[in-house]
Amino acid sequence: MTGKERVYAALSGKIPDRVPVFPKIWVDLASNLTGTDLTEVISDPYTALDVIFQAGKLCKADGIRQFHFPARRISTDESGRVYEVNPKGEKIGIIDMEGGLITHLFEPDPDAIEKPYFMAHNHYWTAEEPFVKNIGDAERIVVPSMEFFKEFGWQERQEKIIKKNNSQMAIAGDLHSATLAFYAEMRGINRALLDIVEEPQLAHRVMEKGAQIAIEKGKFHIDMGIKILRLNDSVGNMSVISPKHWRQFIYPHIRDVCSEIHSYDSSARIYCHICGNILPVVKDLVRTGIDCIGPLDPLGGFKAKDIRNIVNETFPLLGGVDTLSFINKSPEGIIEESRECIRQAGARGSYILSSGCVIPRNAPLENLLALRDASERFGKYEEGRLIQGD
Repeated sequence: MTGKERVYAALSGKIPDRVPVFPKIWVDLASNLTGTDLTEVISDPYTALDVIFQAGKLCKADGIRQFHFPARRISTDESGRVYEVNPKGEKIGIIDMEGGLITHLFEPDPDAIEKPYFMAHNHYWTAEEPFVKNIGDAERIVVPSMEFFKEFGWQERQEKIIKKNNSQMAIAGDLHSATLAFYAEMRGINRALLDIVEEPQLAHRVMEKGAQIAIEKGKFHIDMGIKILRLNDSVGNMSVISPKHWRQFIYPHIRDVCSEIHSYDSSARIYCHICGNILPVVKDLVRTGIDCIGPLDPLGGFKAKDIRNIVNETFPLLGGVDTLSFINKSPEGIIEESRECIRQAGARGSYILSSGCVIPRNAPLENLLALRDASERFGKYEEGRLIQGD
C-alpha cells in the first residue's frame, strides 16, 4: 500500500498492511529538518506548503498536513526582530518567531473581518483589541467562498505539491477551527472564556461563522482531490473548559461542519485535533460525525487505551505519543512508547501512529524516524490481526 492508501484505510475503519505513520509536523520543525530559513516560510506561502512536504519525505511519513499561509512582506531590525510591513515598507506588526509565527498588529484594520483575504488567514494575525466587539461585528464577518481559495493562489500552490507527491503520501487539508480556537482569535482568549458564560449569543454567532469558513475550506480541498481534512480546536478541551460548556458551544458547530462536509462528499474523512483532556466528551465527539479522534494527547492525563476502551474497536484513532518525548527521549524510547500505543489502540486496525500534539521544532530527525521504525517492527497486520514483532 502507499502511504496515502494506508492512512485512508485507517481513517475508514479498515485494516491496512501496517499502522500508518503521520507525525504532526508544522513549518517550524520542517524548516529545521530541511535547513530552510523560517523567514522564507512566513513570506512565501508555497514554501510553507513545500517545506512540510519535504520534511514528511525525510521522516518517511505516510501522511502530511498542509497549511496555507498568507503572503507577508517582512523586514528585520538590528536585534533580529522580524516585522510585517505594508507595501510602503512601514512596520505594521511584529512577528512571533519563537511561537506561532503570528503577526501582532500595532493598529489592526477595523474592517479586517469584512475582507475575505483576512478571514481566510485570520489565525496569522492578532491584536490587543478584539477584531469582534459585539454581535453587530459578528454579522460583519465575511465567509470566503471555496472559489476565493481557488482564485487567490491556494489552488495553484497546492496543485504543485500534489503533483510532486504523485499520490504517495496522504495529504491532509486544514479546515482550521470552527469553534473555541476560532472564537479566541476573534475575541482574545480571556474574553472568549468569559463570553461562553456571559455572552453566549455572541459566542454562538461567531462560531457559526467559523463553521461556515471551515466548510468552504473543506469543499475547496475536496475539489482539489484532498479527501482527508483536519478540524482543529486546541482550546476547546477539558483542560480549559467544562464538559457542559463543550457540549453547549463546541459540539453543535463541529457537528454542523461534519454534516455539511459529508453531504458534499461522503468519501471525505475528517479528523479532529483536540489536544488536552477529552475523556469526558469522547462519546459526544463520535456523535458529531467526526471520522477520527486525535491526537490522544498524553499531556491531557490519559493514554491511548483509555480512548479505545470508550469507542469501539474499529473507530479510527490518531496520535498517542507524548509530544515532549521527541525532545526528551532517545529514538529507542520513542520506539517503545510507540509500540505501547500501537498495542493499546491498533490491535484491530483503525489506528494512525502520531504525536499527541505538534512536534517541537528542535526535535531531531532520528526521533521522527523512530515512528516509522516502530510501525515496521510492531505495527504490521496479517489476516486482520496485529503481528507482534521482535
